[in-house]
Amino acid sequence: MGVGKSTIAEQLSKHLFCRHIDLDKAVEASEGLSVEQIFALRGEPFFREAEEKILNDIVTKNSEKVLVLSLGGGALISGKNRRLLEENAYCIYLKASVENIISRLTHAKKTRPLIKDKSEEELIVEIRRLFSVRESGYESSADYVLEMDKKTVHDILSEILGII
Repeated sequence: MGVGKSTIAEQLSKHLFCRHIDLDKAVEASEGLSVEQIFALRGEPFFREAEEKILNDIVTKNSEKVLVLSLGGGALISGKNRRLLEENAYCIYLKASVENIISRLTHAKKTRPLIKDKSEEELIVEIRRLFSVRESGYESSADYVLEMDKKTVHDILSEILGII
């Protein structure tokens, strides 16, 4: 959450001349609602089920040789999602420090349903909580861990292109 996955994935797909799918946007298109609306009207469990189904469809029905897929921050909470990606994808964990994530999300919290109504103190506590819950899923699914702090988009793209 808040590390720039969508930005990096979009740029990477241009360098690889392939399609980019943002999983959150795919869920939004499927449900006809924004992520924020889905959380508000149907709840996080409904969102996670839709996310799991759509991720499975994308991965199992993909006929393209190369596809860049950016996942939402909570997608790897699901063991089913982790197994699916471990068996069918090369997964890069874009890892940023909690402090960096807090700094970035302080400016973007209005569009994030899990943190949008939090005070600054609550935001810090919630981001630390989410990070601790999610980090093991990120680590266990990653084929490569890319440290993001103090790197430009160009640096990150160069590193990714160097490992794939």
